[in-house]
Amino acid sequence: MTENTCAIPTPEQRKYLEIREAAERAMLDKVFKAIDDAATEVADGFAMAGLEFEPTSRDYFTFATQQVLFVRLCGGDPDTLKGGDPEIGQRIVNNGQNIIDHYWQKPE
Repeated sequence: MTENTCAIPTPEQRKYLEIREAAERAMLDKVFKAIDDAATEVADGFAMAGLEFEPTSRDYFTFATQQVLFVRLCGGDPDTLKGGDPEIGQRIVNNGQNIIDHYWQKPE
């Protein structure tokens, strides 16, 4: 039986990870803020226009972001949804399924 172990990162590797993780966190914070801002902008726009529609939810803007990023990751055009690589798309879908199976499903 072999044991799965990770090598201890070098100081340079640790610094690399710190820099990259900080940039990733800052990027995600901006994305989440942009989603919140978009939902607020629509709600404010409806109110200013005197429209009595239910405001567009944050989930809508989250989904719109996910769809554009999915198409972009697959090499497609987010505006037309054309040109993507279905093999990459399937790998992304499989990754999502693995998250569901590993983290969200109850063990049997």
